[in-house]
Amino acid sequence: MMDYRVTMSFIHPNKDYMCEDTYESLVWNETEPKPTDEELKDYWDTIKHEYLKEIMRQERNQLLKDCDYCALPDFPNRENYILYRQELRELPEKWTIDKPFPQKPT
Repeated sequence: MMDYRVTMSFIHPNKDYMCEDTYESLVWNETEPKPTDEELKDYWDTIKHEYLKEIMRQERNQLLKDCDYCALPDFPNRENYILYRQELRELPEKWTIDKPFPQKPT
């Protein structure tokens, strides 16, 4: 699904506009013509993978931080967390949009 706010922030970072999550919500306060829906969709198609990959990295980094203490030598179930953390570290190399995050050990 296209993200109009993200697309506008990339394609027109210094323009005066307001935008929600639809093209119809885009209020263009510039003298030049408002970008077309097709132009925005085309641009989204070029940036979405890298943008979503960056979001994935941010989430992955937070998951690693959240379980830092699990790698301590005396932590119960440490070996499973070490494997989990390794899977998280490898995720960006193997990532696709439909690939889920590794499951946290119980």
